[in-house]
Amino acid sequence: MRHAAVALLLAYVMPPYSVIRRMANERDELQLTALKVDGTVTVPTAAAADYANALGVTTGPGELVLNGAISMRLPARCRLELGSLDSTKTVAAVSSNGKKRTEGAEIAALQVAVDQICAALALHGAGDGDSRAAVERHLATLKVDTKQSSLARWDGTLAYVVGNPAPGSPQLWVYKNDKFNPARLRFADEKGVAWDVKFKDYASQASDVFPRVVEVWKGDALQLRFTTLGTDPKPKLDDKLF
Repeated sequence: MRHAAVALLLAYVMPPYSVIRRMANERDELQLTALKVDGTVTVPTAAAADYANALGVTTGPGELVLNGAISMRLPARCRLELGSLDSTKTVAAVSSNGKKRTEGAEIAALQVAVDQICAALALHGAGDGDSRAAVERHLATLKVDTKQSSLARWDGTLAYVVGNPAPGSPQLWVYKNDKFNPARLRFADEKGVAWDVKFKDYASQASDVFPRVVEVWKGDALQLRFTTLGTDPKPKLDDKLF
């Protein structure tokens, strides 16, 4: 009887509306108005040329390792900036209430990263339901079917999958735990290019305001990995950044 009850509990699939609402509410309850995340960005050799050219650095036989900083003014204003100790140049991608801007060379994976980070993590609703509605609007632009939800195992744990469960379909994944942290966003852009932005390991951080790792995949190829080194929940951020 006990095993049957556990099986039923594990099999229960929360409706998609409830999954999105819980994820958004958990982000709202963090009561963040701004966040600065410092880290390193690792770029695989196969994708390193664009970054190296943009920053005026040379690539070696291995991965390219850069300095990274994510600045967030909640809600919905985010900046991802890269630099190198070997150069005075920087490159940045900005997402500000859905409007995109680049500083320096335009790198598709960098813009994808900041757009999805902003949509999933830079939530701070002024009223009840505002953040949920913002997530739903973003999912609509990605063509995620918000009338379907299912369960799947990923990154060592269970997650809710909002969207058509068929492989290759646009989806929002949310970790099935008490924090309902966003786990990944899968979609195809206007050119039909498949992207997968993954948010990994909130538990090892001092707080769960930001995951330890963010990865951006283009098809089956990793494009960049952002590894968090530290977070500042009360940064001084110039409006010009966004």
